[in-house]
Amino acid sequence: MNIAAKYTLLVRGITLNPWIPFYFLQSLVINFSFGYSFSLLHTLAFSCLLFVLWRVTPRLQKGVVAICSLLAALYFPFGMTYGAPNFNTLLALHATNFTESTEIITLFPWYSYLVSAAIIVSGVIALRRKITPQDSWRRVDILCLVFCIACLFAVPVKNLLKWGHFSLMDTGYPVFRFVKDVVINNQEVVNEKARMLELSRQKDSWQVLTVKPRYQTYVVVIGESARRDALGAFGGQWDNTPFASTVNGTLFLDFIASSGSTQTSLGMSLTRVVDGVPHYQDNIVSLANRAGFRTWWFSNHGQIGEYDTAIASIAKRADEVQFLKKGNYEEGEDTRDDSLLQMTAQVLSTPGPEPRMIVLHLLGSHPQACERTQGKYAEFVQSKETSCYLYSITQTDTLLKQLYQQLQKTGDSFSMVYFSDHGLTYKARLTGGQYMAHGDQYQENYQVPMMVISSDDKARRLINARRSGNDFLYFFSDWTGIQAKLLTPDYQFVSEQAAGPAWVTNFKLEKVDYSQLPSDLSEAGVN
Repeated sequence: MNIAAKYTLLVRGITLNPWIPFYFLQSLVINFSFGYSFSLLHTLAFSCLLFVLWRVTPRLQKGVVAICSLLAALYFPFGMTYGAPNFNTLLALHATNFTESTEIITLFPWYSYLVSAAIIVSGVIALRRKITPQDSWRRVDILCLVFCIACLFAVPVKNLLKWGHFSLMDTGYPVFRFVKDVVINNQEVVNEKARMLELSRQKDSWQVLTVKPRYQTYVVVIGESARRDALGAFGGQWDNTPFASTVNGTLFLDFIASSGSTQTSLGMSLTRVVDGVPHYQDNIVSLANRAGFRTWWFSNHGQIGEYDTAIASIAKRADEVQFLKKGNYEEGEDTRDDSLLQMTAQVLSTPGPEPRMIVLHLLGSHPQACERTQGKYAEFVQSKETSCYLYSITQTDTLLKQLYQQLQKTGDSFSMVYFSDHGLTYKARLTGGQYMAHGDQYQENYQVPMMVISSDDKARRLINARRSGNDFLYFFSDWTGIQAKLLTPDYQFVSEQAAGPAWVTNFKLEKVDYSQLPSDLSEAGVN
């Protein structure tokens, strides 16, 4: 038989084998499921790997297919929204209770679960393939094997040539990358929690120089997931903040959160950070304590353990701490932010000689927003979830008004600061399924409201200069009149004085220039 005939039979054999395109499609979906950018090279390589494994050891191939299909199906909805696993997603997993997990699951669009079901079905089809005696190895089998091995070494060799570092752990196969990223990032989270526990047992290192508070009562209200353009008072197109839009005070129109997630953002904003590492023992609560303030921390977030999250570690420094949610897996009650006002009313009804600081940590507009509003909304905008989100902003505005009235009734001087931990980004934008989700790729993930309202405010003041959550501790020091040795600000926070570039921390704990990020309202940001 001549060469042309052999080649024709070879091509025909490949073309007529339906499993070859099936494995390619399966590899394609698995590639997308784990949240990595598409790689045709590694999609082809993984489909060749399945093809070769079937030739060598079919049972092992079925095991690989079963594991990969299960992982891909389970992670697909999460990966489409939040991307590949990283430090932030693993940290969120550690700090999320059962109720919050249920809300996240219901947040994803229905068609993502349809895709997950299709992945399971494809896996079942592959597992039901009958094992039959194999012919001797053909040239195409050898080529597939060589291609698989070459792709296994492609990224490690590239790193060796570029950075002088070689490790097979750097292989670009999506399945291997997924497992590696989960294991490595989970270990980093465990190490960070251990460091946090160690720091929580240490005394703070504050050296207070002077204490000259202007007010008797200071209140820090930490909002949740409020992107600035969703608030009417901060330029949003909806009239959903009647209190913030009219009250006398100082509004920061270009305040940038430190990060796109709660734990990282507040860890960077509320604590002293040295070389990019938060020192959790040195925070706003321990600073106030050192200055002789009486401190309270009231939270509508979960408490998984005493010190195992950044927020719990900071909160536990207060003289009195109350979490509406304990954070264990039996805790299923959906508590409301306005329940915190009962606690503030009790504190404010008991005057004392020392200055006091109260911290309220709201659940605010945390997805799923309709869970926050019990499905209510004032105006339908694009989708029910978006409508609920805008109404959740109104609920927070109402809470701020009620808290302001409580403070006024005491007759004492007071000042209240409100800001959100991070923003959100649109998903399925301009569709009937539009919703908001955490992210770190767009400016809107970091654009949040901030305002200061004091008992002696006589007018509204708008600050247009850009301010960063990384400098919040400097603001806090100046605001409360507590001067400490380790705090030396480079500029006046409450002013139009220009500050340095705004850097944010992404989900991989990398510092990113905020000004270089795109907007999710641009064409490039449409999901």
